[in-house]
Amino acid sequence: MQISELEQWLQGLPLDEPVDIDGESVYLRVEVGGAELGARFIDAVTGQQLQEAMKQGFQSAMEFDAGWGLSTDGGTLLLTQWLPGVSSWTEVPEQLEKLLNQVSVLRAVISPVKVKLDDMPNRDEQRGRSKLMGG
Repeated sequence: MQISELEQWLQGLPLDEPVDIDGESVYLRVEVGGAELGARFIDAVTGQQLQEAMKQGFQSAMEFDAGWGLSTDGGTLLLTQWLPGVSSWTEVPEQLEKLLNQVSVLRAVISPVKVKLDDMPNRDEQRGRSKLMGG
């Protein structure tokens, strides 16, 4: 994409609402004095996922700039960065690319929560459920 095409594309992005870019939900929330650039990382985050993210968060923030945050309802883990003086998408192409790179690295490092064997239904239970479902 040429610079003018990139700028045009960025101008068309809405402020203060999520936008899908490269399969990630990102946003630019403009406030007085700057803007918050962020990405939704895990919806309905669990305590175990939060602990795993915190283990990786400090190193990642030092390397890339963005750090962890939670949505106002506390249910979504976000990766966010404050950008002083920013008021539009056209001002953040480098920061956006860096944020998307950071999300990609963190997704590769932070494994999904694994189900413990104790939490798995036993074989008899599985067979019974299968019969109920017509299988």
